[in-house]
Amino acid sequence: SRTFIRRFKKATLNTPLEYIQRVRIEVAKKTFESTPSTISEVMYNVGYIDEKAFRKTFKKYTGLSPLEYRKKYNREMALA
Repeated sequence: SRTFIRRFKKATLNTPLEYIQRVRIEVAKKTFESTPSTISEVMYNVGYIDEKAFRKTFKKYTGLSPLEYRKKYNREMALA
């Protein structure tokens, strides 16, 4: 497993866990941008079960909380 992790990190510049987190957060971002789904719905749909962990990870990768991100980038909410 150490060889896999080392090679994976060399190829992607991320550990496997970081890569999975980034993919999940990208899906969450797209969902927040295009749907009125609640934060809890999005969180569960991308594979998180702990809201605090989701919010912390989301902020780590985007610099914004899920709510701030939605307010800034959701087109429907921006027009309201």
